[in-house]
Amino acid sequence: MATPSILAQIKLLRKDRGLSQADMASALHVALKTYQNIESGATRIDLDRLQHIADVLRTDLASLMGITQPDPATAQQSSQVRDLYLRIIHEKEAYITQLEESIRFYREILRERLSS
Repeated sequence: MATPSILAQIKLLRKDRGLSQADMASALHVALKTYQNIESGATRIDLDRLQHIADVLRTDLASLMGITQPDPATAQQSSQVRDLYLRIIHEKEAYITQLEESIRFYREILRERLSS
């Protein structure tokens, strides 16, 4: 279940929180060797155990797994940028339509003059 990046994140957060492997083992109610095997990747981690590790490290499971949620401000800004581009595209399409109509008009005038 745990990828090397998740294991690295566990180790990084553990150290960042000032916890030793023994502290983690105690908090998870496992033997030190069991925790060492978990952190090294020798022991597979199920989702429940991963959630328990996240709880001990005071983080959420998604963050521990490297799944990030978009920042609402960034999402709003992205939406505004998208809306601006769509408006520009709409305006350019309308301008192109106007140009095409002008071209048709002048072609018709040219045809009438050439045929007379």
